[in-house]
Amino acid sequence: MRKLTCTVLLILWYTITSFAIFNPLDSNYVERLQQINDQIEENSLSKNYEGLAKAYYDRALHNFDVPLRNQDIIGDLIESARYYKYLKDDLGFYNARLALAEFYILEEIFLDEALELTAEAFRFYKEKGIKQKVIAATKQLGQIYHKKQEYEKAIPYVEQALSGSIEIEDHAAELDIRLTIIELFGKLGNVERVLEQGRYTLELSEAYDIYDYDPAILYIMATYLNKDGQTDKALLNAEAARDMASTDNQLNQNIYELLAVLYNSDGNMDAAYESLVEADRIKSYLYNQEKYALANQLAVKYQTYEKEREIRELVQDNELKEFRLTQRTRLFLILGSILLLLAGLALYLYRLQRQKLATKNLIAEQQEEISRQKITDLENSLKIKNLEAMVNGQEAERTRIATELHDSLGGMLSTLKLQYDSLQVDHDQLSHDPDYEKIMDLIDLACKDVRDIARNLKPNALENLGLSAALRDLVNRYSIRGVLEISLHVNDIDGYLNDDAKLHVYRIIQELLNNALKHAHASEIDVQVNKNDKEIFVMVEDNGTGFVIDEINKGLGLDNLQSRVSLLKGEMDIDSAPQRGTSVTVHIPLSDFIKEEISENPMVKMG
Repeated sequence: MRKLTCTVLLILWYTITSFAIFNPLDSNYVERLQQINDQIEENSLSKNYEGLAKAYYDRALHNFDVPLRNQDIIGDLIESARYYKYLKDDLGFYNARLALAEFYILEEIFLDEALELTAEAFRFYKEKGIKQKVIAATKQLGQIYHKKQEYEKAIPYVEQALSGSIEIEDHAAELDIRLTIIELFGKLGNVERVLEQGRYTLELSEAYDIYDYDPAILYIMATYLNKDGQTDKALLNAEAARDMASTDNQLNQNIYELLAVLYNSDGNMDAAYESLVEADRIKSYLYNQEKYALANQLAVKYQTYEKEREIRELVQDNELKEFRLTQRTRLFLILGSILLLLAGLALYLYRLQRQKLATKNLIAEQQEEISRQKITDLENSLKIKNLEAMVNGQEAERTRIATELHDSLGGMLSTLKLQYDSLQVDHDQLSHDPDYEKIMDLIDLACKDVRDIARNLKPNALENLGLSAALRDLVNRYSIRGVLEISLHVNDIDGYLNDDAKLHVYRIIQELLNNALKHAHASEIDVQVNKNDKEIFVMVEDNGTGFVIDEINKGLGLDNLQSRVSLLKGEMDIDSAPQRGTSVTVHIPLSDFIKEEISENPMVKMG
């Protein structure tokens, strides 16, 4: 440990004394970093995931320019993206991933992954219409191909980003992108385009009053002028770049190295030497930054090691104290353990017995519930049988009465009409007798009433023409011009219900019309019969007097309605209020009544 301590202290001393520079990790950086670390700790304790996502993102960006922090930056951006994804914050998620790709580009690592991350972010920004982010992602795609030395692929992306920055009038972004374009033309060996774009970009920077990019532009122009043999012009551009004093130390080093070459070519050895010395000084400064960061990390590791050593010593001391426990203490511990074990065993047996008893009671309750359910099912089955018998009886009686009326009374009335009508042939004076005409009208009315009663009791149109036609016939017979207007809207449902179900639907609508006429005194009735994939629904609405639903007395009509709806396994809803009319809706499932089979259950099948 003493050897490690000496090594760390030696590195720290060498770093501080060997290079006359200021601390690159200045107090502002450290203070801000501590603030972010505190935020991460607080948000972790309070489980503020939104704050955590932002704090990790901020710490990564804060460390972007600090050497030897690759793993920290990558880890922070991955954590930030993970929390944003958990929060379903898509914008934060893709911002973190784009920043991760940007860091890969700066470090020239994982370029294929950076390409994939940037492309995903680009698609998201484009879909959401975030123009500034679209431009940034497009430029970043060009930078990736630039780093991959695929310059031809890079140019279209960078030019597209340039068009976007011009459109939104982001001058700084425009100059930055133009600098990238100049670099790409240089990599492609197109010196003419480098100089042309360089001069134009310098003019723009003066027009925009933004000079941050001028040193880099002048340096690139000087580099390719020198390669093209135009040494004098190259020297002028390099000196102009030097005089503008860029804040980018790496660029400053490159400028002084280029000046050394150009002065040497011009024969100015003193200036060449001075430039070389300055370039070496800046190089040492950059190297010292890395060494300080390394020393800082070693110091942190040393502090961590010291804390771990103290923890190990405490653990060893505790182990020694435990080892010195007396036999009596150990005996007490053993006896206590045995007692605890016995108590635990007793508790386990007690709980096991209670669990068995509870299971037994539960099984008994379940069996009792099953028995009750069977009784309920049996009662429901008997109710259905009773309903079926009642409805079948009603229909049979209706059919019998209708047949008697049609065959017996209807035949007698028809014969009476013929006989009475023949009297006019033998007695011409009867044609002018008002009593004769009155009796004839009464006979016609009686014949019509018999026919109407027979049709109501046994709707032949239902058997011969189908449900839709039978409902139209029913509505026509009930409608009275100027007194009662009935509108009918019916889909073609005849192919979806068997004969029994059609008869039930017909009777339901007939009963609802009767109720509207007898009790509601309605002048307008609307009847709708529609279907979908699962059910047929009937709605009958009137503008009658209405009623209070809770105060209605269930008479034979409503009982018959409910019986038929129950046989169809349907549901009936009634909505009414005094002076507001009545709306009755019936929902009939198609599953048991589709096509020609009403049900496999003989209790539902009607004869």
